[in-house]
Amino acid sequence: MRLLGKLFASQSIFSWLLQIAFITLAWKVADHSIPNNLWTIIGGTVLMLVTYVSLAFDSKKRISNK
Repeated sequence: MRLLGKLFASQSIFSWLLQIAFITLAWKVADHSIPNNLWTIIGGTVLMLVTYVSLAFDSKKRISNK
């Protein structure tokens, strides 16, 4: 778990993975691999909110390390 919290380019690896998951979701919707319905929109919203919270924690950690 410590590895996922390690900062890389001012973001934790967990934040990077969440962003990659969000991009993958958007890509699959654009390719029509998965349907663009309410569940996909809710999943994208949850991913976006968790990513935002993770980036906020990264910012707080970066400021406290100074």
